[in-house]
Amino acid sequence: MAEAKKLTLAEILAKRKEFDDMVAAQLEAERPAALEGVLEQIKMFNFTAEELGFRPAPAKASSGAKAATTRNISKPLKSTKSDETGVWLAHPPKFLETEGAFAAYKSGKSIDAWLIISADKKAKTNFLKKLASREGKKPTKEQLGDITEAEFQAA
Repeated sequence: MAEAKKLTLAEILAKRKEFDDMVAAQLEAERPAALEGVLEQIKMFNFTAEELGFRPAPAKASSGAKAATTRNISKPLKSTKSDETGVWLAHPPKFLETEGAFAAYKSGKSIDAWLIISADKKAKTNFLKKLASREGKKPTKEQLGDITEAEFQAA
């Protein structure tokens, strides 16, 4: 009885590659006919996408929903000593403490120097609300500027 020849790893991998190529070529050759047959059956039996196991494509998100996933937060606060800007979300930006913004607010001085656009009523009102909440003191008339007491309370 003849002994089986042992193949090297390189020979096995070459044969495997050859086999994979043959399978891919056979699938490629039979694919159009198979697709034709499947399409014919779908038409004949009136199958729906759901019956075939396909879920309908999810509705495209509106531009508003997309904007919520990629948030662009404006940074209405700026450092008075550097080019740094920031936004007060859960915590105030560090430069407010180091530059004395809280001390200025407590003493009743204007806080407009830390606002990028001091004429922006909404940004100023939000900043004053956060300062008032943190310091436990209502803003003075000088700090409110052109914002009325009613506008401040409503915010």
